[in-house]
Amino acid sequence: LEFSFGNRSYSEQIADAVRKTKNHCAVTVYLKELKHSNKSLRVVWVQHDFGFLGGSLGCAEGEKVTRAFEYATAQKMAIIVACKTGGARMQEGTLSLMQMAKVSVAVESQRRARLPFVSILEDPTYGGVSASYAMQADVKIATKGVRIGFAGPGVILNTMFEMDQAAYDA
Repeated sequence: LEFSFGNRSYSEQIADAVRKTKNHCAVTVYLKELKHSNKSLRVVWVQHDFGFLGGSLGCAEGEKVTRAFEYATAQKMAIIVACKTGGARMQEGTLSLMQMAKVSVAVESQRRARLPFVSILEDPTYGGVSASYAMQADVKIATKGVRIGFAGPGVILNTMFEMDQAAYDA
């Protein structure tokens, strides 16, 4: 499809993203305590960082999300995933796509343990993430104005309309 990534190598893109975000991948996992009145609930919180290569799902991110689900299941905790992503990371090819299935297996383990999974869909939520674990949640919460889909407008424009906005709008 002749995608252009600004004539920069993948390793250069990763290094730029690390410098920009101070993170080593597009997903961060926290243990949080949600409080209300006199009650509290400990949860595993997974956050996509759109500033790191569009919050895309690569091998490192897939491993972190999978381990977060495994930890939540083992500790009998709820998990909340805040999705803000362009989807699977094209630079990693099939390995990136395999992360969707890997995370889905961990989601199913959480479900079989009858533990809650909440997905917060932030703008944008596209691609392999929306096609897999973002939509597998027990509860899905969409933020106001969120764009959710499999392919974002840029991908559609580039692959079907050769970046011709007028043809896309027709």
